[in-house]
Amino acid sequence: MTYEQGSELLMNAVRGFHCGCKKMFGQIALKLDNEQYISTGGNKLLSQIREEDGFEICDINTGDLGQIFKHSQDSNAFIFGCSADIVEVSETLDKLPASLEDLAQIAGPYVEVIPDSLPGNILKATNGSGSCLIKGCGVVTIASNLKKAVAAVQIIEKSCQAYVHGKMIGGAIPFNEETAQKLHHDFMHQYVHVNQEPYVDFTGFNEEEFALRNKIIECGKDLVRKDLVYGCWGNISAKLNDHEMLITPTAMDYFTIKIEDIVKVNLDTLDYGRQRVFSTEANVHARLYKDFPDCRAIIHTHSNGISVFAACEAGFTIDNPELKDIIGDIKVANYAFPGKELEDSIASALCGTHSIIVAHHGAFFYGESLDIVFAVAEAVEKRAQNILQFNNPEPASESMPAHDSES
Repeated sequence: MTYEQGSELLMNAVRGFHCGCKKMFGQIALKLDNEQYISTGGNKLLSQIREEDGFEICDINTGDLGQIFKHSQDSNAFIFGCSADIVEVSETLDKLPASLEDLAQIAGPYVEVIPDSLPGNILKATNGSGSCLIKGCGVVTIASNLKKAVAAVQIIEKSCQAYVHGKMIGGAIPFNEETAQKLHHDFMHQYVHVNQEPYVDFTGFNEEEFALRNKIIECGKDLVRKDLVYGCWGNISAKLNDHEMLITPTAMDYFTIKIEDIVKVNLDTLDYGRQRVFSTEANVHARLYKDFPDCRAIIHTHSNGISVFAACEAGFTIDNPELKDIIGDIKVANYAFPGKELEDSIASALCGTHSIIVAHHGAFFYGESLDIVFAVAEAVEKRAQNILQFNNPEPASESMPAHDSES
């Protein structure tokens, strides 16, 4: 890999860190070959790194980072990230337990906290999980590529926020070890290997379907830009007609999805023929289109504020009368693995509302169009962040425990 190619990949990684309510400082590095790696250098505000500032080319045979790359042959990307919530968790805990599905998927039951940043300790702690926390310092993620590393850092930061801010609403509730291990096993042995083909056949679409496929693709990119999803998590669908829906494929980056990658699915049978593999929650989407006549579009998010409530198995009220009339209060659906149990839980919780939180998972929103649903998802996430004092402090008394909000 050339310096120019590495620089482009580094900048793509940097763009994954946005100027949101939480600032992330750190360093990003990428192996160019067996002799060199490229690095952003120092401890910088990741969202403000610019290509014109230049990147460092480093000898892989020198320094701690070079030692990590040299002794981890399958790892090409390294990210160190530091935020206030990450530091607080690393100073408080010996290990960060997984209370969110996406963290359990990438790391298993917990992320280890190590006492220092010695390369040997980092390599040992990241073996199998790819990530670790350094006490009083930050998070380290080592991965095969930068996209995976960025998503892992963001998911760990989100889980740290669930631990810190979740104290306001009863505290994050970890998965039991057996459930977390199953999530990690299924993710590593099934999910990451799906939809790896470089392309699928392009077939013709009428004008309406072509426009709707494009709309879904652009919506996915906007979800990433607004930090409503990370990596390949979350999903989007739109009802094409009374018998079919269009839905995002599973395990694909939102910025690489093309028109032909969107999956057309029969609502009654879930048949989709020779296409990309559809999202793991496709059965939930099909059920909602059948159960709720006003449902024309669905978005499933994994955003930061919502994830704190999900980790704590809590919902919250909407105090804005106009918004409340549209979506109702945010109730909680019980957690379940993908399948009929999860489908039933979500459909039941959505009775009388258009938005729900799924415990330990994320949120589902439905409405008459993707534009409306996106706006609601963004508004609900902002409300969640405000209640949790991500930005402007507000009392947390409006939160609702799961057992009070089930339908």
